[in-house]
Amino acid sequence: MTRLLIDTSVLVKWFHSAGESELAEARLIRSAHMSGEVTAHVLDLALYEVGNVLVRGLGWEPDDVADQLDDLLAICGAPLALAPGWLRGSAFLAHQHGLSFYDSAWAASATALEVPLVSADRRLVDAGLAESPTSIVRRLQLTARRANHNPGREGSGT
Repeated sequence: MTRLLIDTSVLVKWFHSAGESELAEARLIRSAHMSGEVTAHVLDLALYEVGNVLVRGLGWEPDDVADQLDDLLAICGAPLALAPGWLRGSAFLAHQHGLSFYDSAWAASATALEVPLVSADRRLVDAGLAESPTSIVRRLQLTARRANHNPGREGSGT
């Protein structure tokens, strides 16, 4: 079973489509996780970041945000907490690559877990710290037959 760490830039695509690139690929990864073909993990940081995008970036109503976070937990299970040693790696990567500490936390966590980080963040991908959803879909040969399941509230609050 392939394990993946999915960052916020991809998770948002699982529930919101307007203006999103690599939407089909992100949803293929979600569907592959839900069918048991891959195991998708998220960090506890994702709850704060996704919540922030939905509240501040998209202007969703509080109940819709809470429902969406509930959906995320239902899909991925309990999020992983950063281990103390990962913080040092986060600081190093942030400094080395000029990344935010948040972004480098994802990369350091994936490194520590020995799993690929899936991100739509070009800075992480270009630094070689993550794979894009398109790259993962191609590498794992995920197919559209699993892409029809579409949980979430795409129109909520928008």
